[in-house]
Amino acid sequence: MSSTDARRSSDGWPLRVPRPPAADALEAFSNEEIASCVAYAKPRQRWGLAAFAVDALLLAALALSGPGRRLVAWFAGLAGGFVPGRAALAVTLVVLAQALVSLPFSLRALRQDRRAGLATQGLGKFMVDWLKARGIGLVLMVLPVAALVLAARYRPIGYPWSAAAVGALLVVVLAMLGPVVFEPLFNRFVPLAPGPLRERVLRMAADMRVPVRDVLVSDASRRTTRVNAYVSGVGRTRRVVVYDTLLERGSEEPVPARREDEVALVLAHELAHVAHRDVLWGTVAGALLTGAGVLVVNWLLELTWTEDLLHVSGLGDPLVAPGLLLLGAVGGLLASPVASAVSRWAEARADWTALEVSRDPVTAVAVERRLALENRADLRPNRLLVAVFASHPPTMARIAQARLWADRNPDPWRAAAG
Repeated sequence: MSSTDARRSSDGWPLRVPRPPAADALEAFSNEEIASCVAYAKPRQRWGLAAFAVDALLLAALALSGPGRRLVAWFAGLAGGFVPGRAALAVTLVVLAQALVSLPFSLRALRQDRRAGLATQGLGKFMVDWLKARGIGLVLMVLPVAALVLAARYRPIGYPWSAAAVGALLVVVLAMLGPVVFEPLFNRFVPLAPGPLRERVLRMAADMRVPVRDVLVSDASRRTTRVNAYVSGVGRTRRVVVYDTLLERGSEEPVPARREDEVALVLAHELAHVAHRDVLWGTVAGALLTGAGVLVVNWLLELTWTEDLLHVSGLGDPLVAPGLLLLGAVGGLLASPVASAVSRWAEARADWTALEVSRDPVTAVAVERRLALENRADLRPNRLLVAVFASHPPTMARIAQARLWADRNPDPWRAAAG
């Protein structure tokens, strides 16, 4: 890759990139590879949908049924007449109930991963991680939801706009704190070892005009054999992370030469996310949607029919938590197709930029094959599930994009390959 090519790419990142239709998986995978991936992915999807349905039914039962409302009222009543305590306990009950009904599905997923050779941790360590994640989720749900209920009850200056602003600010703060507060609770991170790959990646970042202090390696192998890389954080907490499984031999040893091109291309994709400011714009969008969500639920819970349906006196009712979370789940499901489409667009754009930077479609196809086979991707995806839930384009769509780039740019990469 020449610096001239990189500068030409970074002069103006395109908003639209070619996204050809996915070809049949048999054009890149054997029948045995497809069967192996499908045998893992399809049951995983069915159980995931079942978990989603059970969670929704739980929220509906707690919010809409007499026994569910009485259970919430009893648990919240443990705080006596202390309204903040009643609101917090109501949220706590719902979150704990959600955790309990989700546990069998999590254990089933662990069992499947162990049978497929994707999980490297035993039940004990898995439960430690599960409890940590649920504990963090409990705090991050109880405090904001209880605060919103109390704000609706006591109406501070500027409500509900002030509550919406606080909700939006919370999203930004969590995006900044995630890499430095929450991620280290689950993984250890070390800088990518000195050597040709690190020098290549930093040079590539400089050519793309992407300010990156370092690339971190996560000890993902302590729990999985899956390969991945990602970008997280905003501003000073932004960082590029690669799984040690992608490096094959761990973070403290040089990457084998045959894998260096693959790792470099994966990191070019992640650097493209940084160049496109995808995390930043995603955070801004999340903040705006959170603020809008506060305004919408405040309006909905002032309507008589909504209050009658949920048997609450409004958003300021200490027992509103089940209904509030149910409305949030419905809103999230309705917004999912749009959010997923935007995410797939951002991923396709990053794929194309990585091709422009690396000019190596052969390695791009090899990377997609490796990701699909080692992560057991669904090579026969359901179009509806992709439209509603998929954050990334299907494997064959990404391979089709790489091949289209090769057709449009035949000389540079073939000359380089030669």
